[in-house]
Amino acid sequence: MTTVELGNIKLEIDRIETEKFYATQNGFVCDCPDCLNYVSKISDVKSELNGLDKKLGIDLTKDVGQGMDELMPHDYVHHHLYVIPYYVIGKCYVNKNELNRENSEPIWTNTKRAEKKLTENISLSIINTTDYIEIENAKSILTVWLEFKTELIEK
Repeated sequence: MTTVELGNIKLEIDRIETEKFYATQNGFVCDCPDCLNYVSKISDVKSELNGLDKKLGIDLTKDVGQGMDELMPHDYVHHHLYVIPYYVIGKCYVNKNELNRENSEPIWTNTKRAEKKLTENISLSIINTTDYIEIENAKSILTVWLEFKTELIEK
């Protein structure tokens, strides 16, 4: 297990199993302008994560694509925001308490999550989705929603 601490958030990650999962996933295949733009900016995301992606075992170039978990673009007045899900095998603790498993309906009203702003352009929202995401041999699964703020794109 790899331990990653982000302020009051502690992640216990099975990096090897997470890397094995990403080895079986496809890259982003959508050719819409939003997906193409995000893929073109992955090197910027990696730079701002400063190695955190490797510590977590995630491959930023891979699309996890289960159910509704897909890249979501949002346009705001002065910027564009990508919200991208990445799966991590492991557990999350906030203030030493394990993050509850997601079990609310509808999902967004009662979801317990850990949130951390890493840079001016990158934030993470972590949700325990153990009962909703299936990864072979994984007992605990987190969905890490990466939020990446960038300039507006022309479509």
